[in-house]
Amino acid sequence: MDKRGIVAVVALIAVLAIVSVAAHVGHSNTKSDQGSEIGSDKYVQITDQEGRIVTVPENVTRVAAVSGQAYEKLILLNQTDKMVVTMHVSNDFPWAYKIAPQLKDIPMEDDPNVEDLISKKVQVVFCRSYDGTKEKLKSTNIAAVVTQKNSGNPDDADSFVKYVKQEVALYGEVMGPDSKETAGEWGAYFDQKVNYVTSRTENLTDSERPTVYYARDATTNQGKNSYPQFYVEMAGGKYISGDTEGIQTITPEQLLVWNPDVIYVGHVNSTDIFTNDSKFINLEAVQNNRVYLCPQGVAWWDYGAEGVLLMEYFAKTLHPELFEDLNMTSEVKDYYSRFYHYNLTDEEANRILQHLPPASY
Repeated sequence: MDKRGIVAVVALIAVLAIVSVAAHVGHSNTKSDQGSEIGSDKYVQITDQEGRIVTVPENVTRVAAVSGQAYEKLILLNQTDKMVVTMHVSNDFPWAYKIAPQLKDIPMEDDPNVEDLISKKVQVVFCRSYDGTKEKLKSTNIAAVVTQKNSGNPDDADSFVKYVKQEVALYGEVMGPDSKETAGEWGAYFDQKVNYVTSRTENLTDSERPTVYYARDATTNQGKNSYPQFYVEMAGGKYISGDTEGIQTITPEQLLVWNPDVIYVGHVNSTDIFTNDSKFINLEAVQNNRVYLCPQGVAWWDYGAEGVLLMEYFAKTLHPELFEDLNMTSEVKDYYSRFYHYNLTDEEANRILQHLPPASY
């Protein structure tokens, strides 16, 4: 064989070797052996909220947090520095920037571009089952971990408690041993607060439970089997909604028929949408000054990990006589110190409770 032939053979062998390695890595998300190695990287398998077995790197260092409020879970787990893409962090959530200033430098992409994720060397994308992300990532080496699903959600309080803890635990499992430990601590805290509230509300009679309407804004609410429903019920209220799940559009006429005892306003900055609107002047909640603006912290409390504080806030406002010892200022300060490693002042905690932004950030 002449010199040119030898060079051609060597080149062919090199190309085949590269193709073989690429094919091996390309199947990294379907391996069945937990803890196996690809090159110098180790991989483990986790089960996401949709029940899918997903292979992720043992040492995750670059993630895209595009599931609803995923950034909040990563702040909770002290993993903010691992985010290279996020969503749902904007001027609506100034406390997120106050607690984790580095968020200001992380690009926000509601519908991330696959090539962009690859160029940013993203290893894991936290996504929702219904946003199309996991389908887009099928042909890549990026692991799609579903943290929120579109169906099969909890339909009673016990399964809801389990589901919420499972969601936080999933983030912890993906992000490694330290995060897994913190997620476990959060789960124990969640159980403690649920037991504290429900031990006082579980024996309330039906007539002792105020009817509650939770408004995202003036015309939409969260339907049945929603997070707000279970928090309201554990706090001693009767949740009013339509017969379907998900976000519902509600007419003023329907709300007048329901005529709730209490209204909580979630995703806007004022109760004026009810208290200063002549269409709602005859509502029981408006007449009795029982329209409350929900607190807002690092994220909306209704679907975030801070929902445990929302449950306590509901309990305190629905049944103040049962929760005279519950100091919401102290509860917020303790939560932020314990899980965000940020020591709020009383004034800062009260601004969160009043749905106000930080004085500066």
